[in-house]
Amino acid sequence: MKEYLDLLDFIPARIISGKKNKLKNLSVDSDQNSIGLSYKINGSNNSKREYSLVIPRFIQKSEKTFEVLGLLQAEMGKTQNGSIVFPNSEPKIINKVLKWFEKELGINRDTWRWYIAINIKEPCVEERNKIEARIVNYWVKKTEIRLNRSHPKRITYRRVEHIKLKNNYFGCLMIEYKNNLFSQIIKRFLKKITYNRIEYENKKDIRAFMRGIIAGEGTIAYHKKSRHYGVHISATERKEREIYKKCLNKLEINIKIYENYKEMLISKRENNVKLLNQRLMTLHPKKYNKFLNMMKQYPKIEKETDYFKPKGENIWNKIPEEKVDNIIELYKSGITRTIEIAEKVGVSKIKVNRVLKENNLGKRKVENYPESLKKQIVEFAKRNPKISQREIAEKFDVSTSAVIRIFKKYKIEKSEKDRLNTPLEKINQVLKLYKENPNIKFKEVLEKVKISDTALVNIRRIYGIDRLGYYYTVGNNPGGKNQYSKAFKSKINNKQ
Repeated sequence: MKEYLDLLDFIPARIISGKKNKLKNLSVDSDQNSIGLSYKINGSNNSKREYSLVIPRFIQKSEKTFEVLGLLQAEMGKTQNGSIVFPNSEPKIINKVLKWFEKELGINRDTWRWYIAINIKEPCVEERNKIEARIVNYWVKKTEIRLNRSHPKRITYRRVEHIKLKNNYFGCLMIEYKNNLFSQIIKRFLKKITYNRIEYENKKDIRAFMRGIIAGEGTIAYHKKSRHYGVHISATERKEREIYKKCLNKLEINIKIYENYKEMLISKRENNVKLLNQRLMTLHPKKYNKFLNMMKQYPKIEKETDYFKPKGENIWNKIPEEKVDNIIELYKSGITRTIEIAEKVGVSKIKVNRVLKENNLGKRKVENYPESLKKQIVEFAKRNPKISQREIAEKFDVSTSAVIRIFKKYKIEKSEKDRLNTPLEKINQVLKLYKENPNIKFKEVLEKVKISDTALVNIRRIYGIDRLGYYYTVGNNPGGKNQYSKAFKSKINNKQ
């Protein structure tokens, strides 16, 4: 059974506003799905200006959630500056954070701004253009960021002595989401989890949280000559170091805290073996690889662990036989949805599919469309970049999954419609409401459809109805422009 964290437990009574950091009373309205937040500030001519936000009420209490919370605690800026900024040099971690915010809080990955920081002196114009093209291309290909969402200055150069850029170095990507109200809610939520709750959670969630902390703040140091092997964890605040120590003690890992030293050290063979067996180092691929190389230095380590054995003999990722039998039994009993089986057995969908495939179970429809049809689809998609994959599938009378595969094979970018994480049913509800009444209030749509304000803003923008109805404010409303009514023009076909 799924468990959830209730964000209503973490909402403050007042919010910080303006350059002078004035405290404003926060109005809170909630139901079983959403939390509506708003506060008012004084404008010119005795007017009042309202800032509002709708967020999901519940966040799934899962390993992914605690891994991301650990990453945010390690890397995210904590000052109340009206925005969330998360830096990292590993694309997989950036994607993990973007997907979590999209899935749990409805923050579409296309709304994040970004820039890249690199540790070299700013070179001459010709060299700079080559470097920036290579680095930007790397991050756009490896992550979910959009090229048109960058800051005006995509690359910032830090004041260091280095003048050359290594071939395998691509800097640190900084993703940013500006929204004063949302930023303060998330930072308060993270602080409460870290300082008041994490050490009392179960071992699985503590393990996931520490996996995120180590991926963000951990460094691997080993010296072959002295045979000193260990993992350092940076933590500025003494309170944080004490919390991390308690968490690791619950995982039976001893850690040393030094006075006047903002790092902790995990050393000794038995502790490092526990890091390995509990998979606490796996979130950051480069650090994990370095950690594995360090562990190989221990004599006879393959006999002590399930690692470093010949290919096919490592068993840490194999499903226990009883779970395999359970998966097969559930499938034969009539439960055919892999996600439902995965939840009941307690494994991932990938592992369920693997078991079904090995036992020749499950439906696997192979669609072999002629190459000429595929080329027609590709040419049509290139000519019409704003049309969604589903619309293309309907036009050519093929399955949506086939179009997705064709897009992937020919490296065609998804349309903005495809990138929307909102269910199609809710998108159609929104479009229907605006078609019936173009002047419907923004808040009224949110209440009827039960989606976040960010999702609604994106739907309006992508489907060409972003200048309808009443003036509304989302977060800091950086544009500050009123939106005036105009006739409803749907950019979608009648089938939606």
